[in-house]
Amino acid sequence: METVLIVEDDRVYARATTNWLVKNGINARYVLSVNNAKEFLDNHDVDLVLSDFRLDNGNGMELLEWMNTHGYRIPFLIMTGYGDIPGAVEAVKKGAVDYLPKPVQTEKVLGIIRKALERKRRDGNTKQRFYTSKSPLALRLQEHIRLVAPVDTLAVLIRGASGTGKEYVARQIHVLSGRSDASFIAVDCGVLPKELAASELFGHVKGAFTGATENKTGMFAAANHGTLFLDEVGNLNAEVQRALLRALQEKRYRPVGGKEEIQTDIRLVAATNEDLEKAITEGRFREDLFHRLNEFPLHVPLLAECIEDIIPLAEFMLDAANQEFSRKVKGFDREVQKRLKSYSWPGNIRELRMVVRRATLLAKDDWITTGEIDIPDKGRHPGEYSLNDERTERTTILKALEATGNDRKAAARLLGISRSTLYLKLRKYRLD
Repeated sequence: METVLIVEDDRVYARATTNWLVKNGINARYVLSVNNAKEFLDNHDVDLVLSDFRLDNGNGMELLEWMNTHGYRIPFLIMTGYGDIPGAVEAVKKGAVDYLPKPVQTEKVLGIIRKALERKRRDGNTKQRFYTSKSPLALRLQEHIRLVAPVDTLAVLIRGASGTGKEYVARQIHVLSGRSDASFIAVDCGVLPKELAASELFGHVKGAFTGATENKTGMFAAANHGTLFLDEVGNLNAEVQRALLRALQEKRYRPVGGKEEIQTDIRLVAATNEDLEKAITEGRFREDLFHRLNEFPLHVPLLAECIEDIIPLAEFMLDAANQEFSRKVKGFDREVQKRLKSYSWPGNIRELRMVVRRATLLAKDDWITTGEIDIPDKGRHPGEYSLNDERTERTTILKALEATGNDRKAAARLLGISRSTLYLKLRKYRLD
């Protein structure tokens, strides 16, 4: 059943409004402050918020702005007294569905609430929840995301090790931008065949090359008016880099084999775990394209650098896994929490998600225990990634590459060696 959250600091009025909605067949809950509302939204599914404008420790406008910042796309209604109507009108301008003069227990208001819920049901789940960070590095990243998301003219380059959640950051930027109602198109440049990359991005016309039996629309067209996310952008070849730079500068592109240029309106967000500066010196990446992509750089920290976030993030992933697998696991027992925080997480957030999903399926009771968590007891096993024995070096290197999603920088860190040493060993064992 859909849930309406009432935010009202007058307990009597909050309870009366809640009972009125329940009597009319609408599930309703109430909280008495902005802070309690934030906590409730972080931990429950809510389909509509009905908030008083004036609250003891804040106001409805503050809550609305917090919800917008954190990716909650939920219908928001403001309750207001006569003197607060100008402020309520301003809230509508900032995204509230409507403002409702008190008292709200009327048939007209009931109709407004039902209509808002029906619209949300028809449009699908427009709420995209994002985890709220606690560690200093992650908090700094979140602050930068909130600053750059609305600035539509800036290209963003997200850098970080494999598995740290670069696409998640890109989606946050999209949701918090003015393009959130348009498409978010993600492209993994690392898996694009080099000979077809230009066609995938810009499309092609019939007969442009062998096998082009019909016109094809590319990712630029699919992302028009929205956000195009190019992951592992360092893998694009020189020809595509040149075409991409021109498309960004001129805001137009030409499909492969086409004669006419097409106007484009996209927000570009790129990501890489590669050292692009080194790629520039080696002639593998255009310096002018790098500067065009790197207008606002963001760095995503390693999970091991954000210990305060590990348990809340695991709980966030558990909620998602419960919904996906139709389970009702409540959380992680104390020993599991200790183990999660002590582990080095070479695979970062991707590895944590895999561990949580598996544990959710394996859980026999309400709480996940050590029997369902597939990670070492104390960080990593002694010698697990040690290169002291030349007989097992090749196997150990492969193991480290697998654990880090083939991120060589992270693998070198895990092995306790420099990247240059790792590259030498990769050539030695013909793994490059």
